[in-house]
Parts: sequence; structure tokens; C-alpha cells
Amino acid sequence: MRIAIVGAGYAGLAAAWHLRKKHAITVFDGGVGASHVSTGLLHPAPGRKALPTWKAQEGMESALELLEAAGRHTHLRNGIVRFLSGQRQMIPEGVTVFSKLYLAGLKKACSGVVYVQHWVSRLEELADFDQIVLTTGAETLSWASLPLKKTIGQCLVCRCDEPIPVSLLGQGHITPTEEEGICLVGSTYEHTERPDPQKALQLIDQVAQFYPPAKTFRVLDILSGTRISPKVGYKPLMQKIDATTWALTGFGSRGLIYHALFGKWLASCLPI
Repeated sequence: MRIAIVGAGYAGLAAAWHLRKKHAITVFDGGVGASHVSTGLLHPAPGRKALPTWKAQEGMESALELLEAAGRHTHLRNGIVRFLSGQRQMIPEGVTVFSKLYLAGLKKACSGVVYVQHWVSRLEELADFDQIVLTTGAETLSWASLPLKKTIGQCLVCRCDEPIPVSLLGQGHITPTEEEGICLVGSTYEHTERPDPQKALQLIDQVAQFYPPAKTFRVLDILSGTRISPKVGYKPLMQKIDATTWALTGFGSRGLIYHALFGKWLASCLPI
């Protein structure tokens, strides 16, 4: 069966990884989405309450499978330090993902998949395919009416004098990158039409509350993307929207923990 996947972020490449084993896959990559500006925190208890998320264990196991396939250089498996209610806690299973390296590594690991650099504007362009999988994030709402909402997220690219070997999570978070001396500080949650750079710059003060050396960070750039998540709850959406089209979307800020699991589930739903 010939399957077109629209979008080459976390969800699109996870779907390609699992579907390629039994189908002929073409991925249409239309540009940079939210996955490409992710700060890379992967652990089982996201959210302010720090409680294990739905399907946390399955999500972690599935994500680690894809991370290993993409290559050891794409992530750090050395835990995450969380600051909660004034206490410092270690999340030993926490992983820091270098998003750009991970996406490039997973793309390379998806042997046999064809990649086309093209933004699909009409589903009629894909009439030659047997099935279509939309993993287009916020753009999914232009294809179908779904119970989803948009949230802008910004993070800072910073130069730091002191090395940060492990990700730090509190009110905001700091993650090391593959580049020595460069870290990411995130993230905002803005329900507006456009990102506000001033809100992004306030992230420095937030993270300085649990990591005072952040005051010395030098901001090099501000990255922004649009997350899409369910209007109620936080479980991603895997839904058939017509006879040949599926939507895999609504991951919000939990894309890393759910993308591989939902890619696997989608592969089990499609006919052979």
C-alpha cells in the first residue's frame, strides 16, 4: 500500500518508521514546525503537578526505541533535575533530546522512505496514494474541524559560561544542546496570534529562581513555534477523517513522550 505522510516532525517520522515495514511511504516535508524548535525534555511526568502522564511507561519505551535508532549522538540519557516546591529531585529516567539531530537521525534511519520537500496545499495532490496521514501540527485545522487549540511557544538560545551537563526543570527549564556552551531556555505558553519577544526574555528571570547563574546567560536568538493540543485534556488525537485520511495531531508539549507510541498505534490500525 502507498501511504503519504504530510509533515516531517516527531509524529510524521515516527509514523514513517513504523509504517515503512509493510508499506511504501512518501513523506512530504513542508518546512520547520514545532518539533524543530522543541527544547527536548523527555520524561514520564510533565506538567506542573509532576504526576506520571497517561501511558507514561509505554510512551517512554517507544520513544527510547526511536532515539536509539536515530543514534546515540542525538540525546543524553543522564537524567533531569527537577526543582519542585523548593526541593531538588532527580528524574533518573529523564532524557535530553537534541531535536535537530534526532529528526535528522530518524529521517536517515527510516530506510526505504521517500522524502519530498514540498508543502501540500490540497489533498487532491495526493490522489495517487492509498492512504494519507496528516501530521501537520497546527496546520491540521486547515484540513479538518477538530477539537484542538493553538498555543505559541518560545524559547531562548543562550550562551552560558558554566557547562550545563544535565537538563534543569522548574518554573521554566534549561536544556544543554549538542553545541558546547549553548543552552536552550524555555518555554512560554501564549494564547495570542503572534509571539511576544518580551515574554520570551522573561524566561531568564523565571529560571534564575532555581538556577541563579542564568542571570549571566547571553541571549543569542529567540525561537518560536505553534503547538496544537486538545481543547480538553492532553491526550493526542489519532482520528480517521475520511475514507483514506488520518490525522495524527494534538501532541502539545508532550510530543516527545507520545510521538513514537502513536506512530506504532497508527501502523496497527491501517490495513496491510
